[in-house]
Amino acid sequence: MKHQLIIVDGHSTVGKSTTSKSLYKQIAYQDKAYWLHEECQKHPIRFEEFEEGDIHTLDGMEINRKIMLQKWEKFREEIKLSKQVCITEGCFLHSVDRYLLNSAWNEEQIKDYFHQILEIIRPLNPLIIFLYRPDMKSSFEKAFKARGDWWKQLILSAPGPYGFFRTHEYTGDDSIFDSLAYEQEQMAKIFDVLSCNKLKIDTTDECWDGYVREITEAAGYKYYEEDNKMLEIEKYCGTYRLEEGEETWDISFDNETKQIYTSLFWPYMPMKYIGKEQFELISFPVILQFDFIEGKTRFMVSGNYDWKYNDKRFIKI
Repeated sequence: MKHQLIIVDGHSTVGKSTTSKSLYKQIAYQDKAYWLHEECQKHPIRFEEFEEGDIHTLDGMEINRKIMLQKWEKFREEIKLSKQVCITEGCFLHSVDRYLLNSAWNEEQIKDYFHQILEIIRPLNPLIIFLYRPDMKSSFEKAFKARGDWWKQLILSAPGPYGFFRTHEYTGDDSIFDSLAYEQEQMAKIFDVLSCNKLKIDTTDECWDGYVREITEAAGYKYYEEDNKMLEIEKYCGTYRLEEGEETWDISFDNETKQIYTSLFWPYMPMKYIGKEQFELISFPVILQFDFIEGKTRFMVSGNYDWKYNDKRFIKI
């Protein structure tokens, strides 16, 4: 039986979106499939996740448990009815650091919750991919450069007395990095006891094509080399202004990494050419469709993402 549900999971910065999106493309070459980014509009699991009950009380977590299991049951039925392979990300183990370690549940209650989810989705023959990095501090510090100060401040802000900081003192940035490593360790503990098809990958070296090949073949599909060569890079680079607006969007080429990137979403958001004058933002379900009319270079934004720029056009200035 093929895997009708594939979940790519792990902590922030390990490459979930990059990997899951490329995996989806590989499977879509050979099978009916769809991809759900963890922040897509009204994700079946992530939308209003753990919001019904107070996570700091057992009564509140019991409310959350019932509602979240209902979400998983509904999600399972939607996938079965679609008769497609669903590839998604960050909606399973990632709840450990987002909510569960900060909640009133103990380790056994958290493990029981994941076993309950697994029994719900077992008819889909799920394949769980756990991406990780042994050096979480280096992983996050690299991400800070790409994602900007606002994201750095969000991650390094002083925590409440929950999770890791129930038993450890907050002493500044290094204690935050220790907490991130602890969260990943707890995810790994849960992953290790899951009784299903699963794969664990260290993504430190960022060899994305190799990781996607490994997962694609583990899922029972052939890996196809992509050949969307981009010519005339300079014609896409420059500053663009929102049509009938003031916002600007820079597109540049990094000679060191040989990567074209944009600065609007994050200071350094890599883009990938996918043919037919289209680029995708590597980590998000967003596509830029370029056209060249009457000497003007323009692009239109589209995608399954709750973003104010959807269906908006930018013009090169």
